Parts: sequence; C-alpha cells; structure tokens
Amino acid sequence: MIKPAKILSLLTALTLLVSMFTACGADAEPEELAVDGWVASWGTAAQTAEMDQTPTDPSLRDNTCRQVIRASIGGDKIRLTFSNQYGNIPLQLESVHIAKLVNAGSPEIDTSTDTVITFGGEESVDIEPGATMTSDEIPFSVDALELLAVSIKFGSFIGSTITCHKEAYASTWVCEGNHVSDETLSGVKVMGSWYYLVGMDVWSSAGTEALVCLGDSITDGVGANSNQYATWPNKLDELLKSDPDTQNISVINMGISGNFILGEWGETAKNRLQRDVLSIPGVKYCVLLIGINDIGFSQENIAEDIIENYKAIIQMCHEAGVKVYAGTMTPIKGNSYYSELHEKIRTTVNDFVMSADSGSDGYIDFSAAVARDDDPAQMKDEYNCAWGDFLHPGPAGYERMAEEAYDRLITFWAEPVSEEEK
Repeated sequence: MIKPAKILSLLTALTLLVSMFTACGADAEPEELAVDGWVASWGTAAQTAEMDQTPTDPSLRDNTCRQVIRASIGGDKIRLTFSNQYGNIPLQLESVHIAKLVNAGSPEIDTSTDTVITFGGEESVDIEPGATMTSDEIPFSVDALELLAVSIKFGSFIGSTITCHKEAYASTWVCEGNHVSDETLSGVKVMGSWYYLVGMDVWSSAGTEALVCLGDSITDGVGANSNQYATWPNKLDELLKSDPDTQNISVINMGISGNFILGEWGETAKNRLQRDVLSIPGVKYCVLLIGINDIGFSQENIAEDIIENYKAIIQMCHEAGVKVYAGTMTPIKGNSYYSELHEKIRTTVNDFVMSADSGSDGYIDFSAAVARDDDPAQMKDEYNCAWGDFLHPGPAGYERMAEEAYDRLITFWAEPVSEEEK
C-alpha cells in the first residue's frame, strides 16, 4: 500500500513535469534549443548617396552595376536583401544575378556559377520608397571568405535619392546596358560604394551565429586599402575562420564613417541599433566602438552623455538576447580632434567601458593595443594610416585591433574548466 505522503510526492512531481511540458511543448521550444536557420553572411549599413557616391556617365538608370561582397560564412542556399530606404520613388530592379568573382579588383566572374536571383518567382521587382526587399531563397554554393559579384540591371526609375553604403573599400563597376551575365565588363565607371544591396544571408546549421560590429569610420575601415579586405572586422573574420572552434561565427561590419552616438535624429548608433544590429539574422554578439566623433566636435565634457548612451545600447541588446563587448576608443593625439578636454572625455569613457559598471559582457582594449608605450594618448607610428592623421589606423593598425579582439573574444567564449579538468 502506497502511503498518502508518497502519493502526494508523486502527484507533485507529475504536476511539475506537466507544467514543464506545457511551457516547452507544442506551442514553444526551449530557448536553448538550437535549430537550422538564416544567418547573415554579409551586410552593410544603408546611407544616402552624396555627389561623390552617385555614378554618372554612365548612371545607374537603365544600366548594369556589378558590386562585390565577401561572404563571412558558407552554405548552399542564400538570399539577398535590397533597400530603398532613402528613395523618393519605387526602385526598379529588372534583373539581379550572383556569381563567384575571379579576382579582387576585377569585374571578371566565373560564368559557370552565374545564377538568377528571383523575387516571388519573378526576375524583376519594384521596391517602394522606404522599404526593403528580400529575395527568394536561391540554391547557390558559397564558401567562407569567398568573393561574390552581384550584378544588377536597373530599370528606368531609380529616383533622385540613392540608397548606398558610401565606403565599400571594394570596387563597383557601372556600365551601359544589360550585362548581368557577361564574363567581364568594359566601358565601366569604377565606384567605391555599394548600391541598394544591404545583406546576404545563408541557410546555416544549428549553432551558427552572427557578430555585428557597430561603430564609426574606424570600424567602417577608413585607412584600409580598397579590395584588400584590411578593416579590423575583415581581419577578425579571418582569424575566427582559422579557428575550428569559431568558424561558425560570421562577422558583419555595420560601421558608418562619421557616425555619432549622441543626438536625437539621424543615423546615430542608438537610432540605427534596431536596423543594423538587432534585426540581423542570427545575431548573437555585438562589438560596440563609437563616440570619437562626438568627442572631436564637443565644446564641453560630454563623457556622462556618452556613457548613458552606451548603457542604453547595452540594455537594448541584452533585452534582445544579444551580448555586447564594448571597445575602448583609440588614441587621437596628433589629430585636430585632440585637446586636453577631449582626452579627458576619451579616458573617462574608456575607464567606464573597462569597469564592471558598464554592464557589458566584456571589453576589448583597442586603445592599449595600438597606443604608444611612452604616450598612451597617441597611436604608434606603425599603426597610423598612410596619410598620418593619428586618428585612423592603417592596415597594420587594423590587424593589431583584430588580434586584440580575437584574443579577448575567445577568452569570453571559452567554456569554464570543471574541477575534474583542473
């Protein structure tokens, strides 16, 4: 005979199991259950093209534009996203193709890989002003760090305002007529921006994740050489791909040159957080490095304002399940941005970033990585950009930043050692 106390214990256990099943059963999956899905392999932040970024002779209208992206992670199925966010009329894409690029800096493609991109089964699509459009899922095999050419034949209507990303640090070619499937292009206008194309996702196995780098020109890559993929996010991507334990993490560069963290309007880091970080497919991590432009233009001590915005961004990321690794702002002595006031702001914010008060999931000390040993307020000469502005790193500086980021990130991601393993 089972005693009443035993019956009560069994009923309690059964009730607990039922409640657990209800919470995690037919209508919900456990949060920790990983599944296959779309993960960003490449992306960029949308901006408005100015005169320097607007192709002329030939223009985009009724012509072909071939632009290059580098996949961060590979897969056998892709989709592309286009944005007409800043357009004033519907954008006409008459035909979009993707193919493997033969060599960086050249418009030549491997025609055996030329593939049509469709939208709802159709080759052409109109994108309304302010809208984005994601293509159908397309069977297309791509490897990590592989260069791809996306060729667009535009229609007669693109509008007077072009949505682009100004600093691609990769060549884009524009030529007259429809040449989306041509092996190479002639009579081209060479540009250095991306037009309307803002994302490529790949269908990925469970456990694949995206890391988004949110920042200003130092993240965007001012100082890097075109077609050499030498920004610190590029170099971090290569380091992650060389490590079997981190090959499943994509790196998406969402830097915008001249970006600010403060301000109520425009493309400030906080205002574009939802678009450029939290909406990225598969996003799990964010590296935040922003504020140096605010400091450079400040007339008063704005350290607390920057810190409050850092806290807000970190909180918003955490609420969305995204971990944040904050970076210290790199030295500016020798640049017009430098003054005693500005250096005080920079070091105050950096001290906050490296403190437990930041609320971040860890910090990356970019500043110490590139600073002079005898003067931490200035960047080492060997890390300075080619024109020596002591604000933007050159390729060696970006490589050093990537190494610092990689070393810190793998430390954050390392599994804790159990007592038995010690």
